Amino acid sequence: MTIGRRMTKNPVVARVGMTCSETLNLMRCENVQKVPVLDHDGNLVGVLTEKDILKASIPSSGMSLLEMAYEVGNMPVEQVMTTDVVSIGPKTNMEEVARIMTTQDLSFLPVVKDRKLVGIVSRSDMFKILMELFGARHYGTRISFVVADKIGTLARISKVLEENGISIISFCTFSDADPGNVICTLKVEGADEDKLVELLGPIVAGFVDLGDS
Repeated sequence: MTIGRRMTKNPVVARVGMTCSETLNLMRCENVQKVPVLDHDGNLVGVLTEKDILKASIPSSGMSLLEMAYEVGNMPVEQVMTTDVVSIGPKTNMEEVARIMTTQDLSFLPVVKDRKLVGIVSRSDMFKILMELFGARHYGTRISFVVADKIGTLARISKVLEENGISIISFCTFSDADPGNVICTLKVEGADEDKLVELLGPIVAGFVDLGDS
């Protein structure tokens, strides 16, 4: 799935010419700590954070804190914002988005098409996607187990569940310490723990944990 389907559309933004004081008030009213900055044509030109404003507010020699705060508060955002912005396109897949945010330790990414801001993706957005992958909003029986990383293993599991009228809510796989295995977390409707252990026991290498959720 591409991020364009799950991004936050119409995010809070600042525009070139707004003062730091105006932007900071906007950020506090909207309960955000950073905003994309757009020019008058809607092109993304930077990102402004509370930290950017705080850094600019450090008093210089001979200037009091109050004087510096006043001066920075009246500065246009383009003098304080970060212009070296990492952005993605709406067709970027979610795995790539997660990789970029993790490796570069980013709390949000602007989503841009033809230089125009079309949305943002935040850590909160990614956590919501993670909840959906685990079926966290649905009641069911969850079970984790280890299986050999071989072609057809997951198909066998799916077939056994289908033959017994068990509906899959979510199915996720993770790396195991043994490169020849994978860890699967399965959430289903229509079977309890004992039934799952009975059905999957002949297929899996071992169970990791069980529990209704």
